[in-house]
Amino acid sequence: MFKNVYGFEYSEDNKHLYLYRKNPPRWRMELENGVEDTRKLASTLNKAAEFLTKRDKNK
Repeated sequence: MFKNVYGFEYSEDNKHLYLYRKNPPRWRMELENGVEDTRKLASTLNKAAEFLTKRDKNK
């Protein structure tokens, strides 16, 4: 099924694009508008990681 730790995958009907991580913790995220700019996607993922890190510190 997945051979890389991270990758892109389309749904069976090719209507949805997902970014996945196959190693624990596993996740799959739908990219609603596809990927036009990978640098912008990477930047927003970094901001999401900062959000998660700060959230954990506040617990």
